[in-house]
Amino acid sequence: MKHFLVIVFLFQSCAIFAQTDQNKYVCKKPEKEHWRELSDQGKFKEAISELFDTLQHQKHVNKLAVYWHIGQLYAFDNDYEKAIHYLKKSTNIFDKLADREWRLYCKGTIAFLQKDKEKLQKCYDKLWNRHTAYNEKNALMLKALYENYDKTYREVFRK
Repeated sequence: MKHFLVIVFLFQSCAIFAQTDQNKYVCKKPEKEHWRELSDQGKFKEAISELFDTLQHQKHVNKLAVYWHIGQLYAFDNDYEKAIHYLKKSTNIFDKLADREWRLYCKGTIAFLQKDKEKLQKCYDKLWNRHTAYNEKNALMLKALYENYDKTYREVFRK
């Protein structure tokens, strides 16, 4: 019994002294990326430039996501031709084969920018009628683009 109490005491002591300072490990919301702040201020060209710098200088960046954001920024700036070019670069063969929902969102967004209402409606209907919770936001965005077809991309997206 004596040995048991010593062992319990040692384990409790170790547990007490091994605890960390919880304040160091509190989950914090990540800071907003600088290019997003520029976009929020309407400085689209500066944000685009920053994203191109990211592509050029960071080897481990998700290029497809960066191309998507570049395309969006061009769309916010009403340069739909460049926007379409970069939005198309944001998908790869995997997306075409396996990620149906992302492909529909991307194609629907491009259709909106091309002012192809029929194609936008097809993408919107397919995504709206069958999407996962993960893609709920994208389905809602295509719905908004379809319902606000006469507005600019920035007006619809920033609502």
